[in-house]
Amino acid sequence: MTLERKIPLILQILIFLLPVNIYVIGDWIGTGVQFLFFRYQQTSMGNGFILLNREIYFVFSGILKGRSAFSSVVYVVGVALIIIATILIVSDYIRKEPGFLKQTAIINGIAAAVFIGSVFLQYGIFLNGASGIDVPFGVPIILIIAFWQYRLASAPPAEAETNADPA
Repeated sequence: MTLERKIPLILQILIFLLPVNIYVIGDWIGTGVQFLFFRYQQTSMGNGFILLNREIYFVFSGILKGRSAFSSVVYVVGVALIIIATILIVSDYIRKEPGFLKQTAIINGIAAAVFIGSVFLQYGIFLNGASGIDVPFGVPIILIIAFWQYRLASAPPAEAETNADPA
């Protein structure tokens, strides 16, 4: 396997490792870091991890309401898109053909837009408000990864190294 074939997969895996959001709750009641499948937050009520499935439970049980619930649902849609993109890129890697790389890049770009939409719903268009402050740290990185993947998918295939010099 050439490095050129591994780069899109490595970039996709990187998305799972980076924080999507760094946020402050209210008037510094708490702070947190949100990754794809969990968030860690420190509040005056204690510190802890909130897994994505628990956040979904909070929405469906009515613990989260209003724009916080809607923002969480939109965020889950973004996570689902990243999972779909990852399945496509792993499929390409296993099949040894970059057939879905362009679609993966587009889905990653849409997921980044969905994540920023989730932030806008919760914190407002200026990323701060009564709910607190948010720095969507991972969103620009996801967009850069999507751009690189799209560029790699659009690049003409490298010439075969088996071409012998006619000398």
